[in-house]
Amino acid sequence: MGLLRNSRRSGIVTAILLTLLAVGRAAAVQIPEDPRGPGKPYLVAVGVGTFSDPAIQPRPTAEADAKALHALLRDPKVLGIAPERAVLLTSPEATRERIVQAIERGLNATASGDLLIVAFFGRGAAIGDKPCFLTADTRFKDRAKTALTVVDLEPVFKKIKNQKLLVLMDVSYRGFEASGEKVVEPNVGDYLKLVFEDAEREDNSLPPERTVIFGNPPFREPLTQGDHGLFYNVLAAGLTGKADEKPYHQGYEPDGLVTIQELAAYLEKEIPNAARVVGKTAKEKELQPYLLGHQSSHYWVSFHAPVQAAVQRRLEALEALVRKGEVPSSAAAEGRPLLFRMPRLKWQQELRKAYQNLVDGKARWDEVELIRKSLKASLILPREEAESYAHKVTAWVQEISSRYIKPVSPGELTAAAIRGLYNRAEEPLPADLEEALKNAKELRREQRLELLTEARLRLGRREDLEGDKAVDLSLTMASASLNDRYTTYTDRESVLRMQSQLRGRFPGVGIQIRRDAVRDGLLVATPIKGSPAHKAGIQAGDLITEIRLEVDKTGKPLKPDEPRIFSTKGMKTEEAVNLILGAPGTPVTLVVQREGHDQPLEFRINRNFVLVETVHGVQRNGNADWTFYLDERYKIAYINLSQFISVDLDDDGEEEFGTFTDLKKAINELKKQGLNGLILDLRDNPGGYLSSAVKICEMFVGKETIVTVRPRVGRTREYRGRSEGDKSFPIVVLVNRNSASASEIVAACLQDHGRATIVGERTYGKGSVQDVVPFRPTGGELKYTIARYYPPSGRNIDKLATEQDPSIKEWGVSPDDGFEVKFNPDELNNWYEYVQDLHVIPPPGKTPPRVDPSKDRQLQTALNHLRELIRAVGKAPVDR
Repeated sequence: MGLLRNSRRSGIVTAILLTLLAVGRAAAVQIPEDPRGPGKPYLVAVGVGTFSDPAIQPRPTAEADAKALHALLRDPKVLGIAPERAVLLTSPEATRERIVQAIERGLNATASGDLLIVAFFGRGAAIGDKPCFLTADTRFKDRAKTALTVVDLEPVFKKIKNQKLLVLMDVSYRGFEASGEKVVEPNVGDYLKLVFEDAEREDNSLPPERTVIFGNPPFREPLTQGDHGLFYNVLAAGLTGKADEKPYHQGYEPDGLVTIQELAAYLEKEIPNAARVVGKTAKEKELQPYLLGHQSSHYWVSFHAPVQAAVQRRLEALEALVRKGEVPSSAAAEGRPLLFRMPRLKWQQELRKAYQNLVDGKARWDEVELIRKSLKASLILPREEAESYAHKVTAWVQEISSRYIKPVSPGELTAAAIRGLYNRAEEPLPADLEEALKNAKELRREQRLELLTEARLRLGRREDLEGDKAVDLSLTMASASLNDRYTTYTDRESVLRMQSQLRGRFPGVGIQIRRDAVRDGLLVATPIKGSPAHKAGIQAGDLITEIRLEVDKTGKPLKPDEPRIFSTKGMKTEEAVNLILGAPGTPVTLVVQREGHDQPLEFRINRNFVLVETVHGVQRNGNADWTFYLDERYKIAYINLSQFISVDLDDDGEEEFGTFTDLKKAINELKKQGLNGLILDLRDNPGGYLSSAVKICEMFVGKETIVTVRPRVGRTREYRGRSEGDKSFPIVVLVNRNSASASEIVAACLQDHGRATIVGERTYGKGSVQDVVPFRPTGGELKYTIARYYPPSGRNIDKLATEQDPSIKEWGVSPDDGFEVKFNPDELNNWYEYVQDLHVIPPPGKTPPRVDPSKDRQLQTALNHLRELIRAVGKAPVDR
């Protein structure tokens, strides 16, 4: 059709010319040009350990750590940053102005592809709830004007173009005399927004090649190990090569380079390991780093010197073979990057081994040439597979372009899918494909299919794109291109893990787990009521030490070489969840340690569908069922809804299990005993099914307008109640900034009709409706925005609408006048700590936790208001 004149399978191996590059000026090793290298790196190391203000306590390790990192990264054996590109700021020079100037100079001195490292060691505090870094001249009482804030750094960070960025922070948010001032823990999310622009995006759609590493979260104090901070000691060990060793290195052996992903994996495991040794209290032993951006970053950050020396010898041997004429120069250009850095793909790793044998004298060039030809032949992708990929992506394009809330052209979606695929495959987009995509809007369906097919053919057969992985990557990235955090694609494997989040029904054993950092295992927070684990006898507080498998997730026998026993030491929670989930009827064995038992206990559990509880009360009884009276004398009930789910087990269109059904059952039982008032707690409820929210509104407002949904395509729909509502008792609805979507529909509807008093703080502001549909071509799932909703009053709920149209000022659901009750950050932390165990099913003999208004100022306000209303109508209890 004339679009593609060059159909060569380019991009499989890029010929890279060898250069002799000094990293900065300090090293003179052979480094093939590598777009994933640090380029000409630049360092700004800030360490503030002494302060001019006596109200701020010294932190000696801060300056020692900054100086040590500065020296370490200048070492040619580690990274070899040139002296003029490595800035060290300590007391008294580390002032706000000088720090900002140093970072700005670093950005001006770095070009596209260069790595800028910015490291902070010292103390911090909050201004309101905003974080600040205490500089050498900070006056604590006047820190809003003298400390380093995000506002100071924003103009500088906006200059970041295509540089690679690594931000390291080891900051203590304690150690100052506040003189009676209430200083809360800061929200470090502002630092993430500074680096990533939008901290709420999923990691796979973050700006690439930017990484933030916090040695400690703000509510955990950094630890000291000898003359340095624990964070620096572990970081230095990783940078000097430990992160390039087993089990952290990528590929089949250490390659002499520490990549950011290897360093992240090392820090995530070794900081907690070191904290368990160094820490003196349980809190100290629970220290864990927080990292973001490493999954979308691929650069290497330092050398692993002993291995790098061997790499250099092999590169020199390759050059000698070229000079002797024993190896063609064109082939040598292929071998250099393979010898220098471990490639990602298995065929490339096999080719690397062949080149290693060549330079080690274990193979001749003709033998390597045969291996090359065989490997490259294996890369040819059958055209039918590429066409299958093209049709699956096109099915997604058709779905989104026809129903998405904003007009989007099929051609632009196709272009985003192709560019996203090449981005995630870490391959440059061929020039002819780039040219063909310049006028993407004009592409016809046949042209889009041909482009998708050709794009997939160019990448060839590779394990990271096998099966539907290429489709998964394309749709993930194309969804992200819409800049709509609510429009996503979920692959088949993730659908299984995420089923409980919306449907409330998932196949597994039915436990909630979290990592126990002190004992290095997985703690059972609680079994889910009625689940296979609950019936088998798993208890809250059990420590899972082993997971044993007999069959795979689908019930098929494991292959002889597949592992069957998995220790949970060092295992991430998501890894454990992935092992435990599986098809109904398949077995899994959990080995646990239980308090009071000397020997481990084994539980062989047959997986089944687990139904998630979303309706919670005041306290569990002996059968683990909920009781709902918060004040039995006044007959005031408390019901917490954690999400809005709806489960139709026989597909007859009627909800048989779900939030509405369980709420209705609870209220019917309460009315039999007497119900004078209801507190409906929607705090931290992220939403769920629109149908569930509509039915709950109808329960309380009757035949009134509930919500109006306005799509781009199709008719506006007004939802109204069809039956009489129960208005026999007053309601208070509790909301907070994490009450979203369906929660806001319920709160706004009840508020607009005067049916409830809203207490708490303004809600999240998600005024859009998403459709969640199976994507049958891959077995995945699509969620995409199709409409905005409006409550009965017609006011705007959607916060994003105010960003798009400055004339719109209102968003979210605000508390009624006089009923705004905001937690300060300390209260919020205390509240989260208190509520995290309220839904637990305790072991036999232990008293279940109970909702306590004295620990919850918002709840206490709601309770007091209902008591006043009940007294006003003469229903107050009479003391006798």
